[in-house]
Amino acid sequence: MERFLIVFRGATIGQAEGPQHDPARWDAWFNALGGALVDRGALSHGSVEVPTRLIGPKLSSSALSGYCLVAASDFNDAVRLAQSSPVFDENGSVEIAHLRG
Repeated sequence: MERFLIVFRGATIGQAEGPQHDPARWDAWFNALGGALVDRGALSHGSVEVPTRLIGPKLSSSALSGYCLVAASDFNDAVRLAQSSPVFDENGSVEIAHLRG
């Protein structure tokens, strides 16, 4: 099995606009991943972006809202696991990275 990092993007927890974050749905999804879940990671309450050393932090334009680490046979399997994530119900998206080593 290979390891894949799933990065969640979208409205961060606590933002007034958009669909409401539902912790119970996230817990159920993480539990449904079963043995494929390597590291539950964390959901964020906000993020900042530091574009260069010379410019201080600013609100992130990417709306990083969390991550988890899964084991899957290939990218297609990792996508299948990610597609059932509650982030899509919260108007978010995912980015999936294949980890080496």
